[in-house]
Amino acid sequence: MTSEESLGPVPLRKDRTTVLGYPRRDLLTIVIGMPLLSLLLGLALPPLARWLSKSPVLPWRDPIEFAGSLDKPWQTAIAVGLGLVAGLLIAVTEMAETLKLKLTNQELAVEQHERTRTIERARVSAVFLDGKNLVVLDETSRQFTRGVHEAAAPVLAEAFRSHGYPWRDSDPHASLFSRWIPGAPGLPAEAHAVLAARKVALKSKAGEDVRDLGETMQGLGYVVRDEGKDQYWRPLAAGADETG
Repeated sequence: MTSEESLGPVPLRKDRTTVLGYPRRDLLTIVIGMPLLSLLLGLALPPLARWLSKSPVLPWRDPIEFAGSLDKPWQTAIAVGLGLVAGLLIAVTEMAETLKLKLTNQELAVEQHERTRTIERARVSAVFLDGKNLVVLDETSRQFTRGVHEAAAPVLAEAFRSHGYPWRDSDPHASLFSRWIPGAPGLPAEAHAVLAARKVALKSKAGEDVRDLGETMQGLGYVVRDEGKDQYWRPLAAGADETG
C-alpha cells in the first residue's frame, strides 16, 4: 500500500512555496548546543584528565597527563577557544550536509553542498526515504538527488504530496538492485572500474568522490546505493513503475 492509499487523498496545495530547511529545534541544538558542549569540554578537560591520570591501569597515559597539566589561565583559554571553534565547525558541516528543499506545484529546488538544482514536478517519478536519505527519482528512475533531511517522515510526505509529488513508502525499484561483486557478469568493465574506485572512496570517507562516482555510474546507465559496506546497483528503469 502506498502513502497515498494509507493516508487518503491530500488536496493539491494552492500555488505557493513550501520551504523545508533544517528543523528549527535541531538547528538550535546544533548552533547553540555544539559550541556550548565544546566550551564545557574545554573547561572540564584538564581536571578530568588529572582525575583519570590517577588510575594505575590508564592507557595513553602520556597524552592524558599532558592534558591534565594544561591548568594555567592562558592554556584554559586556548582550550576553550579551540573547543568553540570545533563546535562551530561541526555545526556548519552538519547544516551543509543537510538538504534544503523548496517545493512548488511546478518544480522542486534542492540545495546541497552549496549547489542548487531544480527539476519540474512532471519529471519526478518517485520521492521516498531510504533510511535517513531522502531520494528523488526522475522520469528515467535516475536519482535526481539523494541526501539526509532532518525533518520527520510525515512532514516530508505531507509537503510533497500536498504539492502533487508522487511520495512512496519505499523505493519502487528496490527489486532491481543487485549486490556488486567485482568482475561479475551483468555490468560492463567500465562500470566495474567505477564501482571499484567508489569502494576505495567509501573506505576513505571521501564524500565528494563518492558522490561524483555515483553520478558517473548514472551516466553509464546505473543507479548505486549502499547497504553497510556493500554497494548495490540497478539499471535505469525508464518508464517503469513497480509500486504495485
